[in-house]
Amino acid sequence: MTDAADIAIVSFDKFINGDDADKRAVAKQLYNAFSTVGWVYVKDHGIPQERVDEIFGLAKSFFDLPLQQKITWRLQDAELNQGYTGDGDEANGGVDHKECYEHRRFRNPSCPTDSELPGFRETIDEFYGQCYVLGLNVLKCLAIAMDLGEDFFTGITKQADPQLRLIHYPAIEKKIVEQEGHARIIPHTDFGLCTLLFQDSVGGLEVDPFHTGDFKAALPVRGTVLINIADLLQRLTNDRCRSTIHRVVSPKTSGDILPSRYSIPFFIHPDPDVLIDPVIKEEGEVKKYEPVNAGEWRTWNTQKNYKSLPVAT
Repeated sequence: MTDAADIAIVSFDKFINGDDADKRAVAKQLYNAFSTVGWVYVKDHGIPQERVDEIFGLAKSFFDLPLQQKITWRLQDAELNQGYTGDGDEANGGVDHKECYEHRRFRNPSCPTDSELPGFRETIDEFYGQCYVLGLNVLKCLAIAMDLGEDFFTGITKQADPQLRLIHYPAIEKKIVEQEGHARIIPHTDFGLCTLLFQDSVGGLEVDPFHTGDFKAALPVRGTVLINIADLLQRLTNDRCRSTIHRVVSPKTSGDILPSRYSIPFFIHPDPDVLIDPVIKEEGEVKKYEPVNAGEWRTWNTQKNYKSLPVAT
């Protein structure tokens, strides 16, 4: 049986409500987690569990709709990356058995209207705003811990357009998911700055903190959001923070049919015109990465994750 990953649980209350010393103490806890395993559970984060439960219910309502209706909102453009994707559409070196809905900050043309799914857009927009505030506070924590000044990330997130994703892993035969090249989600790293993840109680997420192939379970912890570092932040911090491999596998079950599972990640990216250039903090320190344009990086990674998905021009 896979052991649980050693991921710290940190209260965010004193960062939200405390003084400067409290904020720095919380920032240090987050940085310690992000510079070792690359993950942290955050509790007391300011988003009520009732709201999270409401979004899971909304996700179920969306994915319970007929496929013929869901594909009318199909994702068409790697740069916008908004709308619905079906089972098997996302495949970066394998086949993921899941369906998703992507929501963005500025443009959501492929979003159900009130007549199609009452309350969906308004509720998703509100939750998006709550995740956005929390995500920028997490980045502020990192800036404080690294002595970059708490507003360091403000300058590269003025037009930040994170991606809120609702994910449904349909009930499926275990033998399908466990065949070669198939998974609920194949092993990967996230490619933005960081990710906020809300899990249901089913389980199946595993992390490989040291990229040794030794995956550990990142178990659902109710009342927390699980946050991980992504590739651009590893590059920007010159490997001080760690973007680590993770996957979703079969949850522990004695049956031949895997239960349905839902999760809600919020992917935080910088402004598209920003150049991500490693920050050098010590004399003689060598930059480990070449600078990359954040927008081009995001579109390229998105496009390669999907089968035959064009980039709009």
